[in-house]
Amino acid sequence: MPETTVNSFVVRFVQETPVHSGAGFKPWHGIIRHVQSSQETRFTRIEEALAFMHGYVDISAEKPRVDNGVHE
Repeated sequence: MPETTVNSFVVRFVQETPVHSGAGFKPWHGIIRHVQSSQETRFTRIEEALAFMHGYVDISAEKPRVDNGVHE
């Protein structure tokens, strides 16, 4: 029987809201945490979060086919 490995991540997206209505747009940032190791990193591009995850999980494997209900 194959072994199962579990890796869990918590992803938070943070954006400061302007105090005054005339204030400009504040960029967002994210924080991703690997639950099992408590390691975390900040990111501003989703590719950075995916690279962090890739350190724990082989996310480059072929994606499973999604059944969209259309059959040929």
